[in-house]
Amino acid sequence: MKKSLLSIFKSADSNVPVKLNKKLITFFMCILLAMFFWLLMNLSKDYTIIVSFPARYTHLPQDKVLANSLPEHIDMEITSRGFNLLFYKLKNKVEDVTIDLKDAKPLISKNHYYLLTNSRLDKIKAQISSSMRIVRILPDTIFLNYNKKISKRVPVKANYSLAFDTQFQLVDTVALLPSMVEISGAADLIDKISELETEPIELKNINKSQTIYATILKNKSLELVEIKPAKIQLKINVQKYTEASIDLPIEVENLPAGYALKTFPDKVQVKYNVAFKDYDKINVSLFKAVVDYSKIEAASNHVKVVLVKYPSSVRAMKINPEKVEYIIKK
Repeated sequence: MKKSLLSIFKSADSNVPVKLNKKLITFFMCILLAMFFWLLMNLSKDYTIIVSFPARYTHLPQDKVLANSLPEHIDMEITSRGFNLLFYKLKNKVEDVTIDLKDAKPLISKNHYYLLTNSRLDKIKAQISSSMRIVRILPDTIFLNYNKKISKRVPVKANYSLAFDTQFQLVDTVALLPSMVEISGAADLIDKISELETEPIELKNINKSQTIYATILKNKSLELVEIKPAKIQLKINVQKYTEASIDLPIEVENLPAGYALKTFPDKVQVKYNVAFKDYDKINVSLFKAVVDYSKIEAASNHVKVVLVKYPSSVRAMKINPEKVEYIIKK
């Protein structure tokens, strides 16, 4: 009898957690349903919010240019159901709104116009969802300052920093293609521009010739200026160089008749860098080292040696010694 009563109590205790779990699940389901219906009722109501739309402008006069900046975004106070507004808030991208500039009205000042955005509600409303009602548009007025449009060509300055790999050097100056670009805009802006430059470019460990593209730097003062082309090419001609040297006899220039001048030493060594491809083309006949009798100073017994002839393919030339002693004989 005792065993049977004990077993009854045990079975009763084991059912308690199951009953509690069912009650908790039912409770939370009721809360979720209540929240859902609350949300459903609230989203069915009308709300008014302000939505910012990117603005796009059309029908700008071909022979004129804007001298002022137009608003990049148009703010609209919109009334609609909560569902529609929530959808707009959750969208990653909002549609552009097109503003037709041919509807602008002239002001007293020449080439100055204004456009009342709220007077164009019908045209703007047609561009957004029919479920939305536009209350008002901000700004309510867009001002346009037109100016005569002119064009001219200006040079481009390349803004670059080059660092070469070991033994590699620039063969000649960096070529810009094109070296001049066309700019168009308001006359008072274009007249002030004499040169443009590229955005900064930094290249390191250069070991081969290459062509890169550089974008024309367009700062705030150039926002209303059209630039063609907007990018240029930079051609960088690179060669591998080696150091070489050559001994040259010293010649004398402007020596008066009947005089002889002897230098000590009578030769100088010239060190230079040359591209590997030109190394075998270099010889003594391509150089000329001289001292100028007319440049001799009476108080000095040394005269400077000058290279008056050398091949265009060599660079970084150093003469040793730079000055030599001399004696003059009649």
